[in-house]
Amino acid sequence: MNTTFTLSLLAFLLIIQPANGRPKPRANAAATADAVAAKNVISELGRIFKVGPGMMVFNTGPSNNEFDDEIICAERSIGKSYCTEIQNYAEATQLDKIDAEQFELFKSYFQDDLIIKPQNVASRMQVEAEKPSCNSKSRIIYPKGALSKEAKWLLVVQHEQHKQGVLVEECENVVKSCSNDQNLPLGISAKCIQRFTFRKLVVLVNGVMKEEMVKLPNFCECILCSDVAT
Repeated sequence: MNTTFTLSLLAFLLIIQPANGRPKPRANAAATADAVAAKNVISELGRIFKVGPGMMVFNTGPSNNEFDDEIICAERSIGKSYCTEIQNYAEATQLDKIDAEQFELFKSYFQDDLIIKPQNVASRMQVEAEKPSCNSKSRIIYPKGALSKEAKWLLVVQHEQHKQGVLVEECENVVKSCSNDQNLPLGISAKCIQRFTFRKLVVLVNGVMKEEMVKLPNFCECILCSDVAT
């Protein structure tokens, strides 16, 4: 199919207006304006689209979506701020092709967080017994993606020989009630919520390593909240 004809057809479909009943004669000025609009639309379509056999139209320009939209994982789909597995992570990062000097510059980051046990277990248990608590789980994760302070998803550097192990604490049930107090005011309840912190990790931006603050789970807290919808 002729390219010019196809673009003209697309332009026509974009500018036509639905008509009710018998069409009325159009003024010369209106017809001229439509012709100019059609010419402009054809020019714009020719710049944006490429037309192939069978009238298949596809965009040949750069995507308007940010790269963070391509970072898809199970954790992100349920509202978490990190990804431990990302499809095509190796292809997206090309870490094996990065110079060893870059890894050396950030070598202090490539280690696991230490899990420090409390010095006085008895006193900690007493404090925790005096206040409502939430069930939580602490573990080391190796995030391959994470949210930045600007709420953009970034690729975190996790190489086979250079890994960043991060200690996180997550609520086991964020909707569970965390208080048995029967004296709470009407419409007020105590629920577990996830708290976060921002910490610096090495990420990959345009093939170059850099430090960025990313959002990670920090602890689980019992708070009072209103049950009345606002």
